[in-house]
Formats: sequence, C-alpha cells, structure tokens
Amino acid sequence: MLKFAYITSALLIAAATPAMAQTTPTQDQTPTVDTTKSDVNKVVCKKEESIGSRLAAKKVCMTVKQWEEQAQANREMTEKFQQAAGARPGT
Repeated sequence: MLKFAYITSALLIAAATPAMAQTTPTQDQTPTVDTTKSDVNKVVCKKEESIGSRLAAKKVCMTVKQWEEQAQANREMTEKFQQAAGARPGT
C-alpha cells in the first residue's frame, strides 16, 4: 500500500510540473511592423525585464529603425562570441 502511495504521488507531481513551468510569453525583441519609409520613424515602446528578476523591468522607447539597428548589433555580437568560442584551442 505504501508503494502505491509513492507511485501515485510521483505521478501527480510529474503531471503538475509542466503546468508550473509555464510562463507568460514576453514580447519579441524585433518589431513586427513592416518597415516602409513612413514606419521607420514610428516610436515603439517595449518592456524589458532585468535578468534574474521578473519584477524589475523598465520601459524602453525607440524608433523602429533604432530597434532594427540594435537587433542587428545584437546578432553581430552573438555571432562574434560564437565564432570566438569555436576558435578556442582545447575545446
């Protein structure tokens, strides 16, 4: 009977784990606006969460062009770090 209780408890915990792990979706970092000349100067505000805290967040407002430039710079930096990590001797 005790073995049955352990198995039942384990199954209930395992079934509840995915439900607890779900988080609310955050806004994508790239704008979803079609960037024609009239849209480039449109100001878009996004909420950016601080790493390590779900409570500390700040609102950042930039134009669509600035968001695109920042996204491109982030991609280039990521690629640079990935290439540097792949070029290390001994890994």
